[in-house]
Amino acid sequence: MNWRRVRSAARRLLGRPRGPTITQERGRLDPYAGSLTFVVVCGRIFDQTVPNAATTARLGIARGFEQIGIAYLLVSTDDLSRRLPNIPNPICWISASDYAYLDRENLRALKRHRHIVWVGAWFDGDRDFWDHNGFPNMTLPDEINKAVLGSEPAFVFTISPTRSFEYYHRWIEVGARLVSLPLACDATLYRDDVAQDPAFAAVEMAFVGGYWPYKAQQFDRYLKPYENKLKVFGYAAWPYAGYAGRLSAVKEAALYLQAQLSPTINEPHVERMGIDLNERVFKVLGSGGMTITDVTPAYREWFTDDELLVPRSLDEYHEMVRQTLQRSGLEQRYREKGRQAVSSRHTYAHRARAIIDYLGVSWPQGLRPASFLWPAPR
Repeated sequence: MNWRRVRSAARRLLGRPRGPTITQERGRLDPYAGSLTFVVVCGRIFDQTVPNAATTARLGIARGFEQIGIAYLLVSTDDLSRRLPNIPNPICWISASDYAYLDRENLRALKRHRHIVWVGAWFDGDRDFWDHNGFPNMTLPDEINKAVLGSEPAFVFTISPTRSFEYYHRWIEVGARLVSLPLACDATLYRDDVAQDPAFAAVEMAFVGGYWPYKAQQFDRYLKPYENKLKVFGYAAWPYAGYAGRLSAVKEAALYLQAQLSPTINEPHVERMGIDLNERVFKVLGSGGMTITDVTPAYREWFTDDELLVPRSLDEYHEMVRQTLQRSGLEQRYREKGRQAVSSRHTYAHRARAIIDYLGVSWPQGLRPASFLWPAPR
């Protein structure tokens, strides 16, 4: 492998970030005391203080492992060769984009241990497809994808449903084992028994997330018409009248529980392709909230008609919003069915178990769920 080309591709893609910023590398279980440890590999753009999707997904799966009794560690891509040999039987989780930060020594260390890789879309004509549809180019450089394959992962995974595997077929064709491992609900944070907040008592519509021009194309279609009813929170300012600043995860769960409606809105390519579905639907439903998605039929692989409202058109979405805000009877029914669906199938503890099963790992003798975390995995 021409490592100079890999590093050059990385710099073109990601620049020269200095991180990662890891403020708390472990949970409450001792990662050196057991017979198995889950290792979340963090590249230099990771920042634990910024609650964006990249951060919450990593912390969510880490806590999911802790819920089933397996300790976790967050480890920098720069430290794998130094730290992995001292970690009991590590299972490493890494994003393909973070291969950009692995030098030869750290890549060799990763290769020596069992690891799984979160990969992006990779299909014939992908770059022309992104350009034709006005989407950003989301295919990683070939040098990065080849580095992933060269590390010989146990499997590669996508957060997209299997119905969308056509956009990942190059991974399959080159011999990688590809599985669907969706995002999920971090049930240690998003639950329906949190204390209610008087500030949210009269909230009609709520949304929590970042704002940037690409995704704003969807916000303008799905949220902007309700600006006078909408309370928005996020780590960066929104150009909406209802923007109210940042919100802690505990407060976020209370907001979802109390708001009449918290829509689930994805980036433009998600609606078109059915890939990269975000974490919000799991958070809202896990908190006992009410949500309506954008026009993304791919949700039907994970939720039934009576668990989640998925409109077939923008007009139908607006009609669903109207009925929900008028308290037509939709709300409570979907809140309960949705919460049950998440608690029974879509928490990060479920994803942790799936990883163990996919790897064919024998469960450590005497392993028990972590009793100090809510809820006990089902």
